[in-house]
Amino acid sequence: MRHFENFPEGDVHELGSTRLTSEDIIGYARSWDPMPFHLDPVVARTSPFGGLVASGWHTGAVVMGQFVRALLADSSCQGSYGMDEVRFLRPVRPGDELRGRATVEAAAPHPRRPGIGTVRFVVEADNQRGEPVYRMRTRLLFGCVPAEAGAGGTARV
Repeated sequence: MRHFENFPEGDVHELGSTRLTSEDIIGYARSWDPMPFHLDPVVARTSPFGGLVASGWHTGAVVMGQFVRALLADSSCQGSYGMDEVRFLRPVRPGDELRGRATVEAAAPHPRRPGIGTVRFVVEADNQRGEPVYRMRTRLLFGCVPAEAGAGGTARV
């Protein structure tokens, strides 16, 4: 299990990759962002994008899923203060592969809650060509390694 101490400033964590299909893009858009250029490839050709593109929120949801699976699910994460500077940097098209990474921008003990630390991440994704498509900052709360735990962050039995 990862704790606050496992996220030193400057660390970079690769989050994996996810390829989006037309079906993924249209399915998400039907439920959450039904703009015509997310729903209909024919209509999308006449849009400023020149073709079907994923919702920026879909891109963010995919990258958040990568972030949770790669780092947060097996951690002492206790929630987030929210997201800052969410940016959709380039359209994501069918067949694009999103490659996420999270960089620890800052880490500090919580000023009022003993045993808790805050970690600010820059979470980014590039497509298969290395072009940036998404970026956001978030600050999360993590429990510290329990006092009875060893150096590896696992409690001694």
